Amino acid sequence: MDKRRHLAFTISVAILFGVSTVLASAQDFPCSDLRKAKATRLISILGTLPNANLDFSHGTGCYAEEEDGDSKQCDWEVTVDKDRNIGADRRLIVVNSGHTTGSGDWIDVLVLGCRAGKVTALFHDQFSDSVDVEEASADKLVVTFGRWVGSDPHCCPSMEEHQVYVWSKEGQKYVLDRDYSTKIAKP
Repeated sequence: MDKRRHLAFTISVAILFGVSTVLASAQDFPCSDLRKAKATRLISILGTLPNANLDFSHGTGCYAEEEDGDSKQCDWEVTVDKDRNIGADRRLIVVNSGHTTGSGDWIDVLVLGCRAGKVTALFHDQFSDSVDVEEASADKLVVTFGRWVGSDPHCCPSMEEHQVYVWSKEGQKYVLDRDYSTKIAKP
């Protein structure tokens, strides 16, 4: 009886270890994947970030509103809007999550790089409605998005926000260098 319990315990531990290894590997990519892996695979990294709305576990496609909801329900449609290498060791990916059963979109701007032998997010920010990546390089990232002031209708922000990030060698990430607004000319 003691041998059977030991065998059952050993098998249980092996199964649990195997499952946790598979789950971890779904989001751990070696540095060699940075340039060649499909963006639809790499965006699963977003699901591990603190301010992600969705888990992005299967890349692009449909997601249910709730994790325990109907998996066939397409509440959010996830697409990759932009994917390009910036410098020798960075990759910019812009992901759009459109709310098909509601209103609005979330746009995730993600710069991936290599840290401790694995692909990781060097920059991540999330925007509602729209964002433009004006400039993206290994040293600098400039994003622009609408800013509503006072009684601006949702369709028409009156200001445009510009955020300029620069690469910090010490912190090994992009840090905000300056933030400024410009008035949007009315037609």
